[in-house]
Amino acid sequence: MRHPFITYRETDKNGILQYYILQRAFPHYIGLMATRPIEGSICQMPVAGYRLYVTFDGTLMGNFIPAFKDSLQEVTAVMDEMAVWYAGNRIVENEKRYERFKIKSNDNVAGK
Repeated sequence: MRHPFITYRETDKNGILQYYILQRAFPHYIGLMATRPIEGSICQMPVAGYRLYVTFDGTLMGNFIPAFKDSLQEVTAVMDEMAVWYAGNRIVENEKRYERFKIKSNDNVAGK
């Protein structure tokens, strides 16, 4: 079965190695994996159970959003699908690697 997304690594304009998720189908949305919400992003979805977010980072054609009816809703839905897919296809396969990002039950206790 062919997955709807692929992951890849690439350095950003500041030379920092980043992790991305690419939608295989048109319009080829790109999600940037982040450890906290990124200010100014039009859409970011949390990865359930982890301090990780999939943040909209444009398309293969550049940093833009396609201009068609309900495109923002589509971007939101795809970022959500990416977050679910990432949890099930990357994190589950290598949970030890993501242990430091896991939300523990005492993370929400006041004073921590």
